[in-house]
Amino acid sequence: MYNPLSWRNIPTAKTLFVMIFMAGIGLIVSIIALLYLSLHLISSKTNEIDEHRSALSVQGAIQTSANRVWSLVIDNAVWDDAVREVYPPVLNTEWLYNTWGAGFKINNLYDGTFVLDEHFNVLWGSFQSKAFHEKNLDFFGNGLKALIRDNADALRAEKNIYAGITRTRQGVAFVGIGLIRPMIGRLQVHNDVRRYLVITRHLNPQILSDLGNTFQIEDLNFTVNHTSIASVPLKSSAGELLGYLNWQPRLPGAQAASAASNDITQIVTLAAGLILLFILLSSVGLYKLARGENQARRVARTDWLSHLPNRRALIEELERVSLRGDIDVKSVVFIDLDGFKDVNDIYGHDVGDDLIIMMAGALRERVPEGGMLARMGGDEFAMLIGGDHSQAQAAAFASNVLEFLSAPLRLGERTIHISASIGIASGTLIECTSSELFRRADIAMYHSKITGKGRVTQYDAELNSVREQQLAIENEIRSGMERDEFDIWYQPIIDARSQKMTSVEALLRWPRRPAGELGPDVFISIAETSGLIYGLGQFVLRRACQDLEPFGDLKLSVNISPAQFRDPEFEDKVAQVIEMTRFPATRLQLEVTETYVLENPERARAAISNLKALGIAVALDDFGTGYSSIGYLRRFNFDTIKIDKSLAGLVDNDEQAAALVSGTVRIASALGMAVVAEGVENEKQMKLLRLAGCDQLQGFWFSQPMPIEAIMELREIKYG
Repeated sequence: MYNPLSWRNIPTAKTLFVMIFMAGIGLIVSIIALLYLSLHLISSKTNEIDEHRSALSVQGAIQTSANRVWSLVIDNAVWDDAVREVYPPVLNTEWLYNTWGAGFKINNLYDGTFVLDEHFNVLWGSFQSKAFHEKNLDFFGNGLKALIRDNADALRAEKNIYAGITRTRQGVAFVGIGLIRPMIGRLQVHNDVRRYLVITRHLNPQILSDLGNTFQIEDLNFTVNHTSIASVPLKSSAGELLGYLNWQPRLPGAQAASAASNDITQIVTLAAGLILLFILLSSVGLYKLARGENQARRVARTDWLSHLPNRRALIEELERVSLRGDIDVKSVVFIDLDGFKDVNDIYGHDVGDDLIIMMAGALRERVPEGGMLARMGGDEFAMLIGGDHSQAQAAAFASNVLEFLSAPLRLGERTIHISASIGIASGTLIECTSSELFRRADIAMYHSKITGKGRVTQYDAELNSVREQQLAIENEIRSGMERDEFDIWYQPIIDARSQKMTSVEALLRWPRRPAGELGPDVFISIAETSGLIYGLGQFVLRRACQDLEPFGDLKLSVNISPAQFRDPEFEDKVAQVIEMTRFPATRLQLEVTETYVLENPERARAAISNLKALGIAVALDDFGTGYSSIGYLRRFNFDTIKIDKSLAGLVDNDEQAAALVSGTVRIASALGMAVVAEGVENEKQMKLLRLAGCDQLQGFWFSQPMPIEAIMELREIKYG
């Protein structure tokens, strides 16, 4: 009778058994070594953890002692009786001694009390119940002097009580100082008269013993020199090293290891028995493992988050079809989610994961019959379909995806706006390989992304050459940044009333490109999609600040790419530039596009708030080309609105455009925002925009962009 579990029917069973037997013996030896090594490691780590805990306890004990002195100062300084006795011209020394000076003998909570005047000189003092006659602060050491120096204004203003550590002539002491003031209401004194209460408590063996008992620290002691590994430095409020607090480590790890040695031996014996049992049952285990191979393969070919097939599964499917010799047309739809990085940056990766799961479900519902949907990784998905109608089905699928993303997505309580850049490539696996088909779809997707996002592009041969040209320009940008091929040109911004140049806008140019000058409308978009815009943007900001820094009465306006603006570290990078160039933040204005603000409101609001906190002005650029509302303008609190030339440039021949400009000026004025009109190209436009109430004007009527030297010469001749 045939038995599928019989070793005779498995040619490699004997070999596998020998291998498992030898591995089992090795495993027993390894477990023994591992257990004892682990025991040693755990013992060492336990000792380290206990030592760290003890260090924290010692630091806590130091802080507790300082807090006790702080509490004593509060209890005695904020007291109506004390105000009545210390503010008269002649101090009641008998009351002072009976109330404060005798406290050392009564409760030993402190050993010194002193009253200082408004100049922090000693008016009265008692140390260890004996009269104190010194007038300056030399007795108290640098710690108290540092507390007074760092907090003098707050002490005078009745704001806080301060406590710390110092070294007096009598040794290390906890010291506190506070203004003597009434419990309710403000201090009623003439001129700047102030009285401060200083309390000291010197460190001694009894205090250390009490702290050790309280915080369970053995043999807590103080030494001037570093005599023990188990110690923490004790520093004064002035930062000077006073000595070290030492203690006796308990070494709980070594004690636990010794106690557990018998149990470890039993565990080793049990483990050896279990391994031998495993060897006997290994053949059955091997059989079950073979049966689970298909399941493991499915797991390896499935994306863990979306539960869609992954890149490997999709490529394997194409390769399988190719080997089978299918000659029908295959179409690949490549989808890249626009704005997914912003979702991760703003809301966190958990929300990003939820978005991927939602998109996977939505895409799965729209896949045509016979199609295969896969997550390629990150925010990328792909759909493969074959057959005579595959091209039409792929196009319909892509359109459905864009239609789905045209509306905001609801994730819990959040509303998220994203789009997708989609590329489609079709062909038989005879004319191109599976990897080539994916490459073509990726090229088409990239073209969708650089031409505006939220669209579908069908691959053709021309796209390939376009992509190669773009890659070439990317490489040229990289080398151009290294070889200093870029320049900053400036266009003047004119005050509408005085007709004087009050500001300039920095514009990036590429005049020294070996293959010939290339316009910013070509290379800026390539720099954004390739990530090179971060370096270019920093170059523009840094160079412009350096150029304009000598001209103190001229402000600077710099365009910020959306890619830069979504960088979480963008504000810090701007701060570094203005610090390095010493360019006043109040002379700098950054321009952000209306589109990015609307797409990423939370990140935009946080960045604008951070920039304004630095003193930098923020302008809304290209106003009139999008869908900004008054609510958005109020929410983001821009300093300036720049009316796009597509609107401002029509005021001389379009009554509707003129009315829109006038309305924009009124809204901006009500919100306290300045208005700059761009694209002024003739005198009539200039006069109409000026009459409409625009604060500043910019355009070719005044000047084309030019290098810094030329713009300064123009200013002196024409706008000086």
